Amino acid sequence: MRVNAPLFALFMCLVSTASPGAQPSYRSKNGILSWKTLILGGGFRVTAAIPLHGDFSAFGRLEIVRAVSAIGADAPPALLARIEGELAGEFRKTGRFTEVSIVDGPPPSPREILERSNADVADSLDAPMRPAAELGASDRLREDARQRAETLVITTEVIDYAPGNKWMQLLFLDLGNAVLTVRLSLFDKATGTELGRSVISSDNASKVVPSVLSPRSPLRGIAEGLADQVTRRQLGAER
Repeated sequence: MRVNAPLFALFMCLVSTASPGAQPSYRSKNGILSWKTLILGGGFRVTAAIPLHGDFSAFGRLEIVRAVSAIGADAPPALLARIEGELAGEFRKTGRFTEVSIVDGPPPSPREILERSNADVADSLDAPMRPAAELGASDRLREDARQRAETLVITTEVIDYAPGNKWMQLLFLDLGNAVLTVRLSLFDKATGTELGRSVISSDNASKVVPSVLSPRSPLRGIAEGLADQVTRRQLGAER
């Protein structure tokens, strides 16, 4: 029996594309017009103050600096901790980073990085051997520089928050919804350069399910909005 070569090649291509080991293509998220946000809430809106720039494909590690509040006690510590956890969980789900961690301090400034690099100047061949403690410190500086070169840092600042009214959310009148707005900045840890800044707002307004009963929250919208931005930037740099 003769086999049509072009049709056979097309069939094999389709089979290989649908194979279990194939990497699914990424579909960017629409923070407003999607069935998930319309039914369950948790939509998000992104306003870019500094558009993302730079080669994001070089980053294998992600550090999320502990969130801070620009509105004082109106953003309680429990909310800040939940924001950090939601961001970390969403980025771990993307699988784009080998390591995602929450850290206490902000990234070093460009001046601090310059001072560190100047402290690790190679000795001339005629220089005497330095003590073991100094050699160990130099090794640590080089290892720190290597890790910084692969690390993206995110800082988060809450600029608006309203917890909402759960009883009013049951009335289907689009009242009493929770609202959360954060300012996020992304830095290259190796240079201290800011690679982007945006304001993301989210609420739990829903057209179908009462927001108080929905599994989605403004925190989920914030995390999805930021992770979507970074993932699209990474994929764009890899093409």
